[in-house]
Amino acid sequence: MSRLGMLYALNEEDVKKLRSVPEEERYEYMLEEIEEALIGSPRSCELDKAWEGIQYCLGGGKWNEDNCIPTNIVFGGEVLVEKDDEIITLKNHQDVRDIVEYLYQNKLQEIIQKNFWNIDDENFMYKNDDGLEHTLGWSEEILAFYENALKENCQVIFTVDF
Repeated sequence: MSRLGMLYALNEEDVKKLRSVPEEERYEYMLEEIEEALIGSPRSCELDKAWEGIQYCLGGGKWNEDNCIPTNIVFGGEVLVEKDDEIITLKNHQDVRDIVEYLYQNKLQEIIQKNFWNIDDENFMYKNDDGLEHTLGWSEEILAFYENALKENCQVIFTVDF
């Protein structure tokens, strides 16, 4: 179980190609085409396993999948793949604009520090000082990533495999 989360900024052509792939093949397509092309570039943002803690913190310490800000910054969006072991969600152009505006007005690091110890899931295994530092560290590039996605007129996908 890797549970490594990633954000990728996709242009219109990338989104169109991803949507054209049958859902049962999309995650593999994403790995072979999108990840291969974008990983390590400004159009990718690695979240490691910290995505889960970030998601909890964006929900005030509770798991929340509402497709609205702030809970769609990581996990939310239109579901493109939802299997037991793979997920891809898409944030459209308006979502990206709204997320950037929200992150300008609300500091993600402060949200994490405020809500991390409120995580109420007994199955969340990283609720300790190291987990907090890990979550803070991996969240540092999220705003810059979304700023770049907005500048490049991209939509954003979140991917994770379990």
